Amino acid sequence: MNYSEAQFVVEVTTDDEIVCRAPRQAEQRIKMTDLAAVYVKTNDGGPWGADVWWLLNDNTGVTKVAFPQLATGEMEALARLQQLPGFELRGMNSTDNARFECWPSPVE
Repeated sequence: MNYSEAQFVVEVTTDDEIVCRAPRQAEQRIKMTDLAAVYVKTNDGGPWGADVWWLLNDNTGVTKVAFPQLATGEMEALARLQQLPGFELRGMNSTDNARFECWPSPVE
């Protein structure tokens, strides 16, 4: 199956940055040392559109990198994010319009 999400190319660089190159968009990047929060954002657009997104925010709350589930390189980026202390994968099965904090883990 050919997913349009695969046109988003995500890479973990040797400089420990996560970079996203998307069609007709400026390159997005964030150094892991500048990463302050990781979210999964879901919407009710599936199965016709990208309904699960990764949002990587800096310490000002700005999303510096956003890429959809099934992006090329997503698994490598996820493997790097899973190395963050306390990282917890959340919300991947949601069909609601919602945002789930994966890191830092929300206080419960």
